[in-house]
Amino acid sequence: MFGNHRLIVLSCLIVFLSLAYSVSYGQSSMSYQWYLNANGGISQLYGDVQNENNHFSKLSNETGFGYGARLGKYIGPVFSVHLQFLKAEFVGQKDKDDLKFSSDLMEYQLGTTVNLINLFFKNKERRVNLYATTGVGAIFFRSEARRLNGNLVSDYGYTKDVARDKTTREISYVIPVGAGLDIKLANRWYLNLESVLRFTFTDKLDAVESGSHNDAYYYTSMGISFNMGKKKAKEIFADKPETVEIIEDPFANENVNLIYNIPRNLKSLDEFEMRCEIHKGKIDGAAELTQILPIGFEVLDTVIGGVKVEFKNYTLRLNWDELPKDSIFQISYKVKLDKIYGKLPLTSLLYINKTNKDYRFKTNVTIERYEPELVVTEPEPIEEEEVLPPAVEFRVQVRAAYKAKIPLQRLANKYSLREEIKEDYIGNWYKYSIGSFDNFDEAKEYRKAIIGEHGVRDAFIVAFFEGKRLNDLSDLKDVAPDAYPFKTKYKENGPCYRVQILALMKKSITPAAIKEIYNIEEEVNEEVYHNWRKYTVGKCTSKEKAKILRQKLADKGIIDAFIVIYMNGERVTFNGHL
Repeated sequence: MFGNHRLIVLSCLIVFLSLAYSVSYGQSSMSYQWYLNANGGISQLYGDVQNENNHFSKLSNETGFGYGARLGKYIGPVFSVHLQFLKAEFVGQKDKDDLKFSSDLMEYQLGTTVNLINLFFKNKERRVNLYATTGVGAIFFRSEARRLNGNLVSDYGYTKDVARDKTTREISYVIPVGAGLDIKLANRWYLNLESVLRFTFTDKLDAVESGSHNDAYYYTSMGISFNMGKKKAKEIFADKPETVEIIEDPFANENVNLIYNIPRNLKSLDEFEMRCEIHKGKIDGAAELTQILPIGFEVLDTVIGGVKVEFKNYTLRLNWDELPKDSIFQISYKVKLDKIYGKLPLTSLLYINKTNKDYRFKTNVTIERYEPELVVTEPEPIEEEEVLPPAVEFRVQVRAAYKAKIPLQRLANKYSLREEIKEDYIGNWYKYSIGSFDNFDEAKEYRKAIIGEHGVRDAFIVAFFEGKRLNDLSDLKDVAPDAYPFKTKYKENGPCYRVQILALMKKSITPAAIKEIYNIEEEVNEEVYHNWRKYTVGKCTSKEKAKILRQKLADKGIIDAFIVIYMNGERVTFNGHL
């Protein structure tokens, strides 16, 4: 219904400007510091149960009444802050759905107002002031929906709290956005006209939940404001000499910096020299440099510039008992890249004992995808050698017959199979299988194709070890445990969305190290798939939340992250990424 996210950003911006201006105008002269406002007016709900959808057409039979009070304080000629209470009622009906509703709420709000005239023109007291207002608030409400004949359909906020012997209301939050006029009636007294639209975070105000849009409501009011306190005269201070204790910092004028010198056009599997130029001026003493390298960077040097070196979990630490005397010095070391590519983050933290400060430096390293060169050579005659089957082989069984062979051509014609069909005779059974894979996942995808495209609905995967068929896949645990199709399963029900950020073949890294490298706040999960270790972040209940998390990770430099789906704790495989 309304763009809540945009309004939240707008509200935060206005509150930020309010704080900024409070610093600028905190010493400005205002007539009065505090004010008290009492108001009353009409209230209208925009939700699922309504015949009309605009402010004026609702006046006839979809308008309730409300009243409120506000205590505010001026923090400058432009801005003020306030606490506000509102009690409002709402009614409405939707004839085509045979529904009507009634509800009431209490709102508690922390807000701010912006004097738009003083914002753009010279600050002074005027008889009429135009202002904008926003803030944040909480509402406590109850609502009920009935048929037009009076039969109850649903209600919220009428739950009986036996322990407290009272009814418990529903709770939600609001973002108000609106405008108003202050008209001066007499000294200290103002007439106030205001209309504010409240965007809520609930769809229950009309007791009917429908779709993904939340309810909103208008409160248009007339009120009286009374300015309290004494007038503030602009204070003029004579210049007075002050005694100021000056604490000298011997390194205050030293500019600490770190400049990366990284070769351009790096590709996966490259080996290169990483260089860093450190500017430290006249600062001396002990220091520590921590460089958090992208995953896939392997430091080859164990001695770098005569300092203590430690490299673990893609984090390089250099410790100086005494920094070099030169104001500018360099460090360099050799790095070998894994099969990685993309725009990867590189962060350095330099801690210097003398200044007791951490200096942070960030950059990005762009690695291009490795493309092997195609070399065309004339084939050389070779002697034919016996091709041995792989130690572990997976096939897809399509048929079996007891003590009777099935012609291979008949099977091929029946299921439109072009691949070679293999026949095994085991215990009076003739068993027929196709395909040959050394990876269970590839055999699994092939089985899906055999079932979906060729109609072999009872096809299943079988395993062979050193050319001999195993009775069951679980036999791989004893003879070839690395090939056993084990995978991680979570204890959860229903759908779940996670964001995969990394996959390592026959390697691993601790989730804690990944969180440190990429500065990730969410939990990092490690999942096992044969010889693969896959790392995911988050536990989202909707795809929209997972997309927000993926963008958050992309902002941290993880640009190849993608969303994966889990159902009842198991990963759901499909073609492509979300």
